[in-house]
Amino acid sequence: MTETGFPLDRDHVRRILDGQKLDLRSASIREMNRLVNAIEADTGTKFVRMEFGIPGLPTPAAAVEAEIEALRRGDVAHVYSPFEGLPDLKEEASRFVRLFLDLEVPPACCIPTVGAMQGCFAALAVAGRRHPERRTVLFLEPGFPVNKLQTRLLGLQSARIDFYDHRGDRLIRAVEERAARGDLCAVIWSSPNNPSWIVLKGAELEGLGRACDRHDLLAIEDLAYFGMDTRRDYFTPGVPPFQPTVLRHARKAICLLSSSKIFSYAGQRIALAILSPALREEENPALLPWFGTTNTLHAFVHGVLYPNTACVPETPQHGLLALLRAANRGDRTLFRAAAEYSRRARIMKPIFLENGFRLVYDNDLGEPLADGFYFTVAYPGFEDGVELLRELLHYGVSAITLETTGSCRREGLRACVSLVRDEEFPVLEARLRRFRQDHPV
Repeated sequence: MTETGFPLDRDHVRRILDGQKLDLRSASIREMNRLVNAIEADTGTKFVRMEFGIPGLPTPAAAVEAEIEALRRGDVAHVYSPFEGLPDLKEEASRFVRLFLDLEVPPACCIPTVGAMQGCFAALAVAGRRHPERRTVLFLEPGFPVNKLQTRLLGLQSARIDFYDHRGDRLIRAVEERAARGDLCAVIWSSPNNPSWIVLKGAELEGLGRACDRHDLLAIEDLAYFGMDTRRDYFTPGVPPFQPTVLRHARKAICLLSSSKIFSYAGQRIALAILSPALREEENPALLPWFGTTNTLHAFVHGVLYPNTACVPETPQHGLLALLRAANRGDRTLFRAAAEYSRRARIMKPIFLENGFRLVYDNDLGEPLADGFYFTVAYPGFEDGVELLRELLHYGVSAITLETTGSCRREGLRACVSLVRDEEFPVLEARLRRFRQDHPV
């Protein structure tokens, strides 16, 4: 396939960039999305969109039908949902945790939230008040950029350790050394990791749990990409292997299970916060002035979620309930997203590599990376990801910088596969081929 018109007129693109008043180095995902929309509209060029990590697949019918049925019954829209979630949803969530994580967590500790975003916010809010003298959150990077915004909004400080240089025992030693300063309140990470797609091993999670327990830190684990390490099959209920999680190893942990990616249920904004049973029992006087309670679970629900949104809208709870019931019964079709995103990554990664790019995060503790929702790329001669991104925009290709995700690697970009359709693969290949011609290695 041959495309003409690239690179786009540089003066034209520069005027659009100037008009947006956007710093590409620190631009949020939504800001990049708005910028690319503007370039598309102004130039008439359809971009290969890899900046936005949103589902590219339809929602399973079971969820849609359950929401419609709940509204038709007439007992939903005119009443407030329970702050702590519908009892049936909490029961089914507890069962899901037992069948897919091999853990016993009571329904009381399974709390629906308005997306994993709100769940992380509530976890950070509670973590920042458990010890008044500790106001720093340790981020295991790279990660979801919005969590840093949440930390700032809460008046907390942040520190970081990057997975690029820290895996295995080295990671645990680094966490222990940082925790020894005495100012940390929590450690937060995602696994599979956004965007490096590394997956923490059982020994690493055990070490993190041990370190968090020793220093009384809240472990906050974002499982937004639950089960999407396609090197292993996690989707048969009650049968090993089970999704690795720090909940198995830390006494005080909060795990966020998003419905957005694995169930393609992003627009309804619902997730589950799974709190370790020890947090249900924890009484901490330091919480009282802020949340009106000394109990950590109660602080999470009634001290943060209630004054924030009061509750999760009820019909999405019925939708998620239907999805969990089907998953717990063994309906594997619900998990088709993992295989589809893996397929797209297996096609897209070689297109980049064959045109001179390299992977930045290129292995998973000695194992080849899984193919999944994200991967990371750099190009010779571009030591700054901002300049690489700026140049790729002239070729109709969008992404975000690794710097935006908190990575220590300045040279790279995060690419998301979810919105790239099959018919765009030849377009991507043609544009990257032209990019390589114009920037010979």
